[in-house]
Amino acid sequence: MKFLHAADLHLDRSFEGLTTIPEYFQENLVTANKKMLENIVDTAITEAVDFILFAGDTFHQNRPTLKTQRYFFQEMARLDEAKIPVFMNFGNHDFYQAERYWFDFPETIQLFDNEQVETKKFVTTMGETVAITSFSYQHSTISDAMIEQFPHKEAVDFQIGMYHGGQMPYAPFQLTELATKGYDYWALGHIHVPQVLLQQPYVVYPGTPQGHTQKETNLAGVTVVESQGNQLIPRNVSVEAIRWEKRTLSLASVRQPRELFPLIRELTADLPTLIHLEFKDTENLGEELAYQVASGELAEALQEEVPQTIFLWQVTLAERPTERPYLAVDQQLVEQLIATYQAPDIFNELLSDLEQHPQVHYLMDQAFKSTTLAMLNERMTKNYRFRRDADVD
Repeated sequence: MKFLHAADLHLDRSFEGLTTIPEYFQENLVTANKKMLENIVDTAITEAVDFILFAGDTFHQNRPTLKTQRYFFQEMARLDEAKIPVFMNFGNHDFYQAERYWFDFPETIQLFDNEQVETKKFVTTMGETVAITSFSYQHSTISDAMIEQFPHKEAVDFQIGMYHGGQMPYAPFQLTELATKGYDYWALGHIHVPQVLLQQPYVVYPGTPQGHTQKETNLAGVTVVESQGNQLIPRNVSVEAIRWEKRTLSLASVRQPRELFPLIRELTADLPTLIHLEFKDTENLGEELAYQVASGELAEALQEEVPQTIFLWQVTLAERPTERPYLAVDQQLVEQLIATYQAPDIFNELLSDLEQHPQVHYLMDQAFKSTTLAMLNERMTKNYRFRRDADVD
């Protein structure tokens, strides 16, 4: 026996935290949820699973848009043609209200559509009997411990508990309560981070198959579960259409700003990817890099260097450079002032008191003057920030 366990698809959900999206990348975002669902159906057909479990929050809201409903039922029709039944419950986001669905659920979809625990039976083509026990949300929360309504395992080959929740106010349960039911597998939903809570039997949150925020990275996808003797063993299959990643790039070898561009051109991605690019070891570029990062200009410039499968949605520094006092003057003006002291009469007047010192007088030659002014210029540049043309309205 083999089945596919998916949860928390959140169809209709937008991608959060994104601004100034390149036009060529926008289509990836618009079609990502649909593509992810197509990938799930493709996986089910390729794997020739006996059935699919959707363990809640298939939709991001309890009134899915008609567009989302249409493409969902189109994909369900593909499963119908492949003779792959679906067992589906509803979670706290898409809690069930029948009148909000404008299309008929095909007969191959067996719904758990109320807040009463029930069991549905299924016989595989190999003659294995399977019992699937579950419930659905009809409100945005369920404070009751629904696990208490789950019966112990019946006289079947395999019994699966499908459960959306975990902690208050979302149908709370204790792991020990699941284990005592004697089931062969627990198909959980609600937690977006993939987790295996127990291995005998397997108690699995597959996590969301498509990340919609920067926190939803390193996803497991969907879980394909296959029988090995009397055990059900899970494995993960990636189905995401867009990936979120954080990549950290060392600039230790970069001496000049222009050397950054060849490094960026080496970035690649095998599918549309939203990258948070973080620079570390930035001492050689110092304040100039920090300025360009803060202004947003660097992100825009670097976007031109990467392939169209990548959107650099955020560019940051791992460590901020040491903050220097700000002088509201142009650096060019400071350099001009320092240059005036190269005139012998001005320089000598400034240091006239030292001229009278018997042990210092002989040191004050032309080399001393040049070294002093060079050190002054270097320290001013190193220790202060100056007004830039970009800072002036």
